[in-house]
Amino acid sequence: MPQSPEMAKLKKVQVGSEQPSRQARKLGLPIDAEPKQQLIVGLNNDLPANEVISVAIANPIFTPFVVNAFAIGSQPIMVLSKFGAQKEQPMNKTDTIVFRRQQPFNATASEVPDITPTDFITSEGVTPTSNTITFTDVSVTLQQYAVLFRFSSKTAYMYEDDIPEEMTIQTGETMAEIYEKICYGQVKAGTSVVYSNGSTRVGVNTPVSLGKFRLSARSLESNRAKRITKMIRPGDGFGTSAVEPGWLVFHHTDVTADIRDLPGFIHRVDYGVHTKPVHPREIGSVEEFRFIPSPLFVPHLAAGAAVGSSGMLAADTTNIDVYPVIICAQDSWGQVSLKGHGYSGVSPTLIPANEKNHANPMGMFGFVGADFWCAAVILNQNWMTRLETAVTDLDT
Repeated sequence: MPQSPEMAKLKKVQVGSEQPSRQARKLGLPIDAEPKQQLIVGLNNDLPANEVISVAIANPIFTPFVVNAFAIGSQPIMVLSKFGAQKEQPMNKTDTIVFRRQQPFNATASEVPDITPTDFITSEGVTPTSNTITFTDVSVTLQQYAVLFRFSSKTAYMYEDDIPEEMTIQTGETMAEIYEKICYGQVKAGTSVVYSNGSTRVGVNTPVSLGKFRLSARSLESNRAKRITKMIRPGDGFGTSAVEPGWLVFHHTDVTADIRDLPGFIHRVDYGVHTKPVHPREIGSVEEFRFIPSPLFVPHLAAGAAVGSSGMLAADTTNIDVYPVIICAQDSWGQVSLKGHGYSGVSPTLIPANEKNHANPMGMFGFVGADFWCAAVILNQNWMTRLETAVTDLDT
C-alpha cells in the first residue's frame, strides 16, 4: 500500500547508537553512545526516507517529540526534570507510587540520628539490647497530561508551510514545559523557607545575599542532607550520571544579575579543568552552591513589600515581586514516569487529515499531539530550602 504524504514523513529514529549517522553529524545533534530502543516520530523533511539518526534526549519522558525539536535545532528548557530521585512505574500495576527511605538510628522528628555512645557500651556476658529499623514512606499519584492540535485538510494540502510538522515540534516543546512546571510546582511548595529579609513574604524588599545561602546550607547540613552528586543522563530510560558535589540552586533568570554580584562568585567559564558544570544552563558557583536559572521558575507577582525607593523589581510598580530560589540536596524530591510493555513514557498521536473514520467521514481534519503520565513529589522537607527574595530593578 502506498504511503500518504503525511505518513511518509515518519522516519525511524534510534535513540543512542555506537556510530552516529551522517545526518546527525551534519545537524550537530547530541550523541548518546548507549544503544536504545527505536521510536517512530515525525522528523524534518530534509532527512531521507528510512534514515536512522542517533540523538540524546533531554529527559527520558519526552523522547518521541523532543527528538523532533532537536532535529531542527530547538531544545526545550529542562532543568529541574534533570534531577531528583527517579522511579519508573510499570504499566498495569497501580497509579500510586511509594518512595521509601530508611530513617537514621533513633531518629528525631526531623529524622536526624540521636545517638548517645554510652548507650552502646556492652557488659561481660550480657547480650546487647537489640534494635529495629524504621522506614518513611512517601506516596504520589500519577496524573495524565495531554497536548492536542487539530488541523484541517485544507491546511494539510494547500499551505506552503508544513503545519502538521510545526505542530509536532510545538507538542514536544509544550510537553517538556508542562513537565518542568509540574516539578517546579512541587519543589517550591516545601515547608522550609528563608526570606532575604524579615520573616514573611509580604515584607520582602531586598535581593539575595551570601549570608542567606549560608543559613540555608546550615539547615541542610544539620538535617544530614547530602550534596547532589548525580543527575539524569540523556537517553530514553531513567538513569544517572555523576556530577560535581554541591548544593544545587534553581532560580528564575531575573535573579541571575544579583547572584553574579555575590561575593566570591565564580563564572562558569572560570571553573578550570577540574570542575565541570552540572547542567548546560549553569551560570557559576559560590562556595558549594551551583546556580542554574530558568525563565520557567516564575515569581509571586506583587507579593512583597511596597516598592517605594527600594530599587527592586515590581511588575505592577507598586508591590515587589517575590522570587522563590530553590536550594536542593540529594534525593530531596522525586519524579515518576509510567513505562513498560513498549510504552516509552509518551503516547504520540499523528492522525493525517485524509484518514477517514466514523468521526471524520470526509477526511476534513487531522490531529497531532501526545499524552503522558507523570508525577513529582517532595521526599524530605528537611533536605530542601526555599529562599524567597526580591531582585534588583535593572531599568533604573
